[in-house]
Amino acid sequence: MISSNAKWIWINSHPQQNEYAYFEGEYDWSGEEVRLFLAAETDYILYVNEKRVAFGQFAGYPTEKYYDEIDLAPHSQNGNNRIRITVRYEGINCATHIDDGAGAIFSLRVGERDILWSNENTKGGYDNRYLQHLDRKITVQLGLTSGMRSGNEFIESECVLVEKTYNIKPRPVLKTVLGQAIEGERISHTRLLYDLGRESVGYLFLRIRTKEAGELQVVYGEHIADGGVRQRIGHRDFSLDFQYDAGEHYFEQFFIRVAARYLEVKVPEGVEVFSIGLLPALYPVTEKEHSLTGLDARIYDTCVRTLRLCMNLHYEDCPWREQALYVLDSRNQMLCGYHAFKETDFQRANLVFMAKGTRPDGLLELTYPAVNTPAIPFFSLMYPVAVYEYIQHTGDKSILGEVMPTIKRFMKEFASRIDQNGLLAEFPSPYWNFYEWTPNSDGAAKDERYHLILNCAFVYSCQYFSKLCDMIGESFTVDVERIKRAIEETFLNRESGVFVLSPASGESASQLGNAMALLVGLGDGRTVDAIKNDARLIPASLSMLTFVFDALLTRDANCKDYILEHIRKTYGHMLSCGATSFWETIDGESAFSGAGSLCHGWSAIPIHYYHIFDML
Repeated sequence: MISSNAKWIWINSHPQQNEYAYFEGEYDWSGEEVRLFLAAETDYILYVNEKRVAFGQFAGYPTEKYYDEIDLAPHSQNGNNRIRITVRYEGINCATHIDDGAGAIFSLRVGERDILWSNENTKGGYDNRYLQHLDRKITVQLGLTSGMRSGNEFIESECVLVEKTYNIKPRPVLKTVLGQAIEGERISHTRLLYDLGRESVGYLFLRIRTKEAGELQVVYGEHIADGGVRQRIGHRDFSLDFQYDAGEHYFEQFFIRVAARYLEVKVPEGVEVFSIGLLPALYPVTEKEHSLTGLDARIYDTCVRTLRLCMNLHYEDCPWREQALYVLDSRNQMLCGYHAFKETDFQRANLVFMAKGTRPDGLLELTYPAVNTPAIPFFSLMYPVAVYEYIQHTGDKSILGEVMPTIKRFMKEFASRIDQNGLLAEFPSPYWNFYEWTPNSDGAAKDERYHLILNCAFVYSCQYFSKLCDMIGESFTVDVERIKRAIEETFLNRESGVFVLSPASGESASQLGNAMALLVGLGDGRTVDAIKNDARLIPASLSMLTFVFDALLTRDANCKDYILEHIRKTYGHMLSCGATSFWETIDGESAFSGAGSLCHGWSAIPIHYYHIFDML
C-alpha cells in the first residue's frame, strides 16, 4: 500500500480545468522486487525510463479513493532508473467521475523498503506535451476532450501539498489489457477517412509528417452515413486535437478512451498521414466455449464482443458516447456475463461500487461515480434484482454485508412514498421517470401521476429484496397485495386484459408494461397473447426484452419458439446491416438525432436465453 510518508501534491495551489502535470523520481535496481503505489486525480500515465508502462486511474468517491500497485521489475534496468508520472486533472463533474480537486500521491518500494514518496520536495511541473486548459467537452457524460502537441516540453514548478484525507483502497478491478494495434484502412479518395474493420475500443495513435507547423483534429465515431465521421451531434464533439511542428511525429493519446469503427483526420494541406488507428484495450476475462451454429452463433459471438467492448474500469453503457455505469444496463451485462465468461469478480466489484453512490434521499445516483444526477427510480429498483442474481450464480452471500444497508435505505424510501391509493406516484423533478426509449416510457411525458411500470417494478423489486432479507435473517414488510390490487384498478382494461401505461395516456400500452404486470402475478392469458400478437402494444426496446421474455417464460409453456424467432429476427436484422456489435436501440445510428450508439452493453441479452434453452 501507499507509504504513510507519502503526501498528496500538485504543481500549484490554484489548479485549473484540464491541467497536465508531471512528477519524477529515481531509484536504483539490481534485480529485487520493485513496486509503485499510485493514486491520482483525475487520471495518470506512468513512464519508466521513458517507456509507458501503466495508465488508467480508477475513479473514486469524495470519501474513498483507489490506488494502483504496479510491478516495475519488468521495466527496470540494472542501476539507475527514472519514473515519470503524467497526471491529468480534468476539474469537472461528469457521468464517470467527481471533481475532487487536483492531486497525486505515490510511493516506491524496492525490496522491503520505501525509498521514494510524494512530498513538497518531489520534482514536478507542467507537462506541455498536452494542451493545457483546453475547454471543450466531448459529451456531458464523458467530460472534456484532450489535446496534444509535438515535442517534449516539461516546465518545472515547485510542488505544493494538497489537503486531502481519504480512505484509500486498492483498485477493485483488474486493469484493461492492450492488444495488437488496429490500423485504420483508408476508404475515401477525397477525405482522410479510415475504417478500423469493426467496432473497437482503445487509445488513438497517429503518425504524421508535416512540412510546417500547424494543427489538426482526429474525429472518431461509429457512423459514416453522411459520407464522413460525425464530429458534432447536438452538444457533442467527438474530436481530439493535435498541434505539431515541421517534421515527423508520433502521438499516442492515453487520456481519452476512444470507441469507434471509423476515424477521420481533418488537416490542412502539407500533412502526410502514415498511420492511424487504435491500441485496443479490453478487460481480461476468459470466454466460455459454445456449440451454437449458423445465425445463432453469429448473434452469440457478437453479443460477447459487445459485452467485452463495454467492460473497462467498470461496466459501460456505450463506450463511444458515455462510458457510464448504470444499474439497469449493467444488470443486463452481469446476467449475460455469468454465461459468457468464467470470472465473476467484475460483477461483484461493480455491485459494491454502485452501492456507494447514494443520494441524500437514499436512492442510487444515475451513474457512478457521480453526484447530483437526475436519478431514475426504476433503475434503483433493479439493483436488488442484480444483487440476488449475483448470489444465485455465485453462491457468494458475503456481498450482502456491503450492499444491504444501501438497499434497505432506498427500499424504505420507496415504501414511504406509497400514497392513500396504494400506489407510488411519479417522482417529481429533477428525478427522471424513465423506463425505456419508447413513447410514453422515456420520461418525457408529464403530469401522468401514476405509472404502471414504476408500481409493478416496486412489487417486482420487493420480491427479490424479501429473498435477500431472508438470507440475513431479517424481514421486510410491505403490503404488496394491496399495491397489486391498486395496479389492477388503475391500469387494467378488464375487457381486453391489457394494462395501460398510465391513466393519463389513454389506451397507450406497451409490451414492457404488460410484461412487468405478468412478472408480479397480474394479468392472464389475454395479457400473454397481447404481448405476443397485439400490434397496438408498443414494442419493447432492446434493453427491456429480458423482462418480456422472462414474463413469457413464467406464464407461457410454449414461448420458446416465439423468443428464439424474436431474437433471430431482431438481431439478425442488425447483423444484416453490418453490425459488429449490437445497438442501443433498433433504430441504430439514426436514433437520438444521429447519436444512436451502435455498441451498447444492455443489448447482449440473447446470451441469457441461449443458456436458458440449453443451447450453449
